[in-house]
Amino acid sequence: MHEYVYADKILQSVLQEIGPKGRPTAVTVEIGEMLGLTRETLTSAYGILSKGTQAEGSKLKVKFSKGAVECPECGFHGRMRLTRHMHAVDPTFACPECGSSLRVSAGLEARLIAIE
Repeated sequence: MHEYVYADKILQSVLQEIGPKGRPTAVTVEIGEMLGLTRETLTSAYGILSKGTQAEGSKLKVKFSKGAVECPECGFHGRMRLTRHMHAVDPTFACPECGSSLRVSAGLEARLIAIE
C-alpha cells in the first residue's frame, strides 16, 4: 500500500503547483524502479486520491528510472536484477562479487516532471 503514500505526495505537489484555479490534464512523474512501485498501482492510487480535487480526471504518466547498487566492501557498482514477490521488491541484496550487503545508489527517486 505504499503506492498511496507516493500518489498522495504527487497529488499534493500538483495541487500546490497549480494553485486554487488550475486544472491539470496530465501529470508526468519519474519513479525509481527500486521503490517497487508499478505503473498500474500508482495510477490507480492517484486516480482514487485525486477524486474531488482540482486534479480529478488528470492522467498520471509514469516514467521509470533505472536502479543501481554499490558494494562498500569490494567496490562493485551496477544494476541488480529485481526479484518481485507479490508486488514487493525483495529488500535484501547481496553483492554478486563478494556477497556483502549492498547500498542502493540510484533508483529511489520520485520526481514531478511536468504538469499539463
